Amino acid sequence: MATQIAVSDLTWLLMDRPNNLMQVHGLFSFDELPPLEEIRQAVFDRVVSKYRVMSQIPVNKRGRWYWEDDVDFDIARHVPRIVLEDARPETMRAHVSAQFSRPIDRSRPLWEYQVISGPPEQSTAGVILTRHHHGLADGIRLVQLLMGMCDPREDAMPGKVGRGDTASIADRVLHLAEHTVRDTVDYVQHAGEAVAHHGRAIFATLNPLDFPHQLERVADLARHPVKAIDAVTSVAADDNEFSNSWRELSRLLLHDRADTGGAWSGHPGVAKKVDWLEGLSLADVRAAAKRHGSTINDTLMAAVSLALTDYLDERGVEEITDLGWMMPISLRPIDASLPDQLGNHFAVILFEMPLGIRDPSELIAEIHLRSTRLKNSVEPVVSFGMQRFIAESPLGVARRVTNFFSGKTVGQLSNVPGPRVQLDFVGHPVRSIIGWVPTSGDQPLGICLFSYNGTVAVGIASDARMVPDPEHISELIRRNITRLARG
Repeated sequence: MATQIAVSDLTWLLMDRPNNLMQVHGLFSFDELPPLEEIRQAVFDRVVSKYRVMSQIPVNKRGRWYWEDDVDFDIARHVPRIVLEDARPETMRAHVSAQFSRPIDRSRPLWEYQVISGPPEQSTAGVILTRHHHGLADGIRLVQLLMGMCDPREDAMPGKVGRGDTASIADRVLHLAEHTVRDTVDYVQHAGEAVAHHGRAIFATLNPLDFPHQLERVADLARHPVKAIDAVTSVAADDNEFSNSWRELSRLLLHDRADTGGAWSGHPGVAKKVDWLEGLSLADVRAAAKRHGSTINDTLMAAVSLALTDYLDERGVEEITDLGWMMPISLRPIDASLPDQLGNHFAVILFEMPLGIRDPSELIAEIHLRSTRLKNSVEPVVSFGMQRFIAESPLGVARRVTNFFSGKTVGQLSNVPGPRVQLDFVGHPVRSIIGWVPTSGDQPLGICLFSYNGTVAVGIASDARMVPDPEHISELIRRNITRLARG
């Protein structure tokens, strides 16, 4: 029986391009790889049997898309065994990198779990590389799916993540309406002060000798209208939803990708490179967060900011102060219970990461301020509506709109809270879990932070030409997490 594909899933199903595929990858690492037949049986019993879409294929019928059962479904086809020529880490990385540019076969259900190792006589260790098309589900649902694939453990799942309450999209719109009058009054009361303040700042020192400098300031605001919007809205409270919504939506429309001085210029090709870190101490990150009076998320974002500042400095790019990222935010809070169905229930928002701030306390405070303003705005709701518009538009229009928004950012950045304790899979301990986010348009870089069993893992995927050394970014992130932890 065919079921129509939800609009929120169709957005991602149709966004594939040869140089940036909408595929979400994950890696389960084992010191002792479970037997292949036990893996296949567990995947079938715990995943395929629970979620029907995992045994269905997308079919276009007279312009409408449906999920239809794959009558030739074979678990062995979706859980293949791959033995590499040797057990060296670089051989594994090369194989995983190659999978990022290999499309999942659309004539079969849109997923694959590769069971990979070196020759058995060299090592018992191995990995399961999970590959899902984004049209099946968003990252949070896939985390839940993979946790459900593991042996049951009640205390495994993290606390609730997402919007923080059970509000639906409609609830958010009503909430905005209720607060618009209050926030508008607050904003109008202060907007005049902002205009007057910045006007005085420009004209108080205006004299013939300083005139070229003042013209340069005015021209800078004309070239970068986001700065003008920031100046006018900066006097409102950080949680003022009206002011924040105006700020963030204007930023979404007016923001330009930062000029990285040629470091990441051009268009991505098909070839990708990946790298990953595992085993970073979550306790160290938590201690650093406590020291700076911040959250774990803000502290991890600061480590990424410091790493990318170092990376660009090494390439002679010193003037950049912001780097735009597309970040997923769940519109439905997720708790420990597994979902009844998969699908995409998130919005992608624009986050401007500050760069060039070397002082950790100042950097973390700025990240926290920007995050607060994003959370107290309607950008997630508007972004979700834009995703629906893209899905329902003709393909040519959808691609142009996608290019417009993805072109404002360097890539995708995600921080995912994973299981808090050690998990087993068919009786074998899972040593680490790594995730990677897909990129779209001309984005060359994706970074995913994933916490598991008291550790943090970092998965980095990049265009092989534009960012040929993701392993160096990994090392810089490791170095700056250690720096923050040591104070």
